[in-house]
Amino acid sequence: MRGGGRVTGGHSASRGDSTERGGRATGGLERVRETQAQRRSRMRTRLLDAAVDSLVEVGYAGTTTLEVQKRAGVPRGTLQHHFPTRADLLAGAVEHLAERRFAQLTREFEAIPAEADRLETAVELTMRMFTGPTFWAALEMWVAARTDPELLAAFLPLEHRLFDLMHNSIRDIFRQEFPDDPRVPTITEFTIEIMTGLALRVLLTGDLDRNRILQHRWRNAVRILLGTADPATLTEPRPVRDAD
Repeated sequence: MRGGGRVTGGHSASRGDSTERGGRATGGLERVRETQAQRRSRMRTRLLDAAVDSLVEVGYAGTTTLEVQKRAGVPRGTLQHHFPTRADLLAGAVEHLAERRFAQLTREFEAIPAEADRLETAVELTMRMFTGPTFWAALEMWVAARTDPELLAAFLPLEHRLFDLMHNSIRDIFRQEFPDDPRVPTITEFTIEIMTGLALRVLLTGDLDRNRILQHRWRNAVRILLGTADPATLTEPRPVRDAD
């Protein structure tokens, strides 16, 4: 009987050990799965960064799966595992690009110094959103989406979201100086559209000096439209500090 008891106890201990080991094994699998998810996320980001870089440097037509594979430095099977087709890759790039532009916009507006001139800051930051690699990549998407209904369907909602965020952020900066002025939303809209046009112009002409002059004149125009400056100041030259 005592032997039986010992055997029974031994089985109980064995089951307990097995359960404990099983718990440790399960925890280990969870850690492995988490690591795999992290690796997958890093690889996806690497591929999408390569796709955005390709859009900037060789354009939409040149952003093939082979080009992205080479830039990312991965085997073809790795790219196909994450993005089986070029359409899948570009759809992912659309969202990735939008996330980068959202993050850029948030950083830019959070970094505004408290003592900054609100009107000048609003115009300058709007212009900044239409310069640099993320904008150039987005511009490639804009042009391609004109004749690609599927790309347009993926791209347009994200662009609407970005422009809504941009409009609200810029409007709020204007309202810090002109809190109750009903003209602010319209002037915000004009600011975005004019800066978009200037950004496209400089891509074609490379004339940064002319762009700076027009940007400065728009700041003057905003002050005139909001009633804080004389119309005669519209074409006043830029201050020396703006010329750099």
